[in-house]
Amino acid sequence: MGSPLWKVHVQLYFGKDAAAYRQRFLEGNEPDESPYGFHLAQQEGFQVTFSRDGKRGVLAKIVHKLFDFDVAHAWNNVQAMRQADMIWTITEGEAFGAALLMRLGLMPRKPIISNAVWLLNRWAGMPRLRQAIYRSLASEIAIMTVHSDKCLPIAQRAFPKLRCELMYFGINVGYFAITPPETSKSLVTHIVAAGNDRTRDWDTLLEAFGSDERFRLTIICQWLAASKTARHANVVLERPLDGDELRDLYAKADLIAVPMQENVFSGITVALEAAAIGKPILVTRTGGVPTYFDDREVLYAPTGDPRAMRDAVLASTPESRKAVAERAQARLLAKDYSTRGMIARYARVSREVFDDRGIVEH
Repeated sequence: MGSPLWKVHVQLYFGKDAAAYRQRFLEGNEPDESPYGFHLAQQEGFQVTFSRDGKRGVLAKIVHKLFDFDVAHAWNNVQAMRQADMIWTITEGEAFGAALLMRLGLMPRKPIISNAVWLLNRWAGMPRLRQAIYRSLASEIAIMTVHSDKCLPIAQRAFPKLRCELMYFGINVGYFAITPPETSKSLVTHIVAAGNDRTRDWDTLLEAFGSDERFRLTIICQWLAASKTARHANVVLERPLDGDELRDLYAKADLIAVPMQENVFSGITVALEAAAIGKPILVTRTGGVPTYFDDREVLYAPTGDPRAMRDAVLASTPESRKAVAERAQARLLAKDYSTRGMIARYARVSREVFDDRGIVEH
C-alpha cells in the first residue's frame, strides 16, 4: 500500500502489553501477532504504535478506583499518544483515560475511536456523578463503536451528542481456520464450552447436561470452582489451555456452547471461533451473539432455562446441526467477522473522521 499515511496509537488495556502478547503468539499461545489483530492497520495505510504496561503502585490503583478508568496507564503511554494522529481503543476505559489527559491539557487534542464494552452493561446502575464525568469527557471522543446491537441504544442514550455505531468484532480466521462442517457420528454428544466472562451461566449449563449419559461436557474456565463440576461424572473442567490444546478440543466437539446470564455484550468471540471451524453453536439468547447469527445459524435457548437448553440439542440431529453450522460459517465469511475485517472497519471510520476534520495525510 506504500508508506503509512497516518500514525495511530492503539491504547490497549493494562495486561495486554503488545510486546509480551507477541512473544506468547510466537510460542503458539495467542491467536494473533497483536491483540485483536491491530497490527493489520499497517495494511490499511496506518503506522501503528501500541501501549506498554508500566509499573502500578498503590496510587495508580486509588486513582483508577476514583475515576473508574485507568488514568495511570494512560499517563504511562502519554508520549506515544502525543506523537500519534489518532487513538484507537478496544475498551472504553482507555479512551476515557486519554480523554481526561486531553481535558487537563496534558496532551494535545486528537481524535479517539473508542469501542465500548463493559461500561454499557453497567451504565444503568452507575451513580449519576460518575455518569456525568463520562458524559463530560465523551466530548473528547470522535466515535464510540460497539460490538453488539444491544449496546447501541444504551450508548446513544448515555451519550446523545456522540456519534455511536455498530462495528462488528472479528477473529483470526487463519488461526481458527475455516473448516467445512461435518456430520457428527458420536453416540454421546460432546459439548465444549469455553469462557472467562463473569456473564457465563455455568449453573444452567451443568443443570442441562450434567449427569446425563447422553452428553459429555467439557468446560474451560479459570474461575469456575471445581466443586461445581465434581459431582457430575460426565463433566470435565479444564483451566485455560494453550492455543493448540484449545483448537484440538474444539475439533473434538460435536457442539460448542455459550451459556450466559442476561447481558448486552458477551459471547461473541467463542461463537465466531466455533463458526469458523465449522462447529454448531448452542447459545443463550442474550449478549452479543444475536447481532451476528440468526435462528437458522445457531441453536438458541432462553436465559436461565436448562430444560430448554437440553431440548434444543435433543430436538436437533447430526444432519440438522451440520446445516446450522454451514449457515453460520457462510454468514461469518459474508460479513467478514475476521480481525482483518474489523481493522478495515476501524480504518474506514478513521478516514471519515480525518475527512470531516480536514486532517490531511502526512
